[in-house]
Amino acid sequence: MFYGLLKIQRFFESLYQALISLVRVFFRFRFRSDLNKINASGKELVILANGPSLRSDLDNHPGFFLDKQLMCVNQFVLSTDYERLKPQFYILLDIGFFIENTIPRVAEVREQVKQALIRKTTWPMTFCCPAEGRNSFFHRDLAASGIPVKFVFFNRTVVDGYRPVRHWLYRRQMGMPPPQNVLIGALMAGLAFGFSRIIILGADHSWHQGLEIGTDGKLVSAEHHFYDKQPWKVAVQHPETLQRATIHDYFFNLYRTFRSYQLIQEFAGSRGVRIINASSITFIDAFERKNLADYPWDQR
Repeated sequence: MFYGLLKIQRFFESLYQALISLVRVFFRFRFRSDLNKINASGKELVILANGPSLRSDLDNHPGFFLDKQLMCVNQFVLSTDYERLKPQFYILLDIGFFIENTIPRVAEVREQVKQALIRKTTWPMTFCCPAEGRNSFFHRDLAASGIPVKFVFFNRTVVDGYRPVRHWLYRRQMGMPPPQNVLIGALMAGLAFGFSRIIILGADHSWHQGLEIGTDGKLVSAEHHFYDKQPWKVAVQHPETLQRATIHDYFFNLYRTFRSYQLIQEFAGSRGVRIINASSITFIDAFERKNLADYPWDQR
């Protein structure tokens, strides 16, 4: 009896979330998506997240990255690997890259990323940005620089709830699962482009291991990317309110992040797309796991 009632409750909750998603889509309909204008030129996409484990993958398996369709994220351009690998796709998700009033450290990184892109990018590349970034100063500065980049904009409206409604909206790029992390946007872009297999590397998602509460009571996180020589500590703030985050805020956002991966896996499965997490270190359990050393897996 209890489980039957719980099932009914969850069904109505999913309907409610679907209704809220439709309302969001209605009010944000102006945020058009260009993702359907890109057609995959191959079957396989490799997404390079910036977790520390990517360093060993790049160093130990250099042959794997030859002739691959690569998508990099966030500050990848600041690494020496950017010019060596020449990724075909680049994606940003954080609105802080496109608005004036943001966290000071985000504003600093934004300028570093912009200048590095202008200085280093000499090959054709598709640059994916949230629709809110269209005609932002970041977009205008890159477009005016003359680098060979084609911009496409995607709709990051949160879509959740009843699966048929959710998938219908996803297929039309009217939204995505809660976009807590740039990898969520990268996966949805890869699905929209039409790749039949998406491989993830560098998705450690081990941030919780570096959390601490300082003597001032503020939450501090140890940031560590594959291009960093060592971790560095930073106070955790809300990107929009700029207020300090609490520990329950932080873990709630982690919950939303990992749940979004489950929603993406369901959607990918409905489209016959394999998402393979080949990160040597990872806390993501939503996707199929493989060892990069065993590639190509279909021949084993």
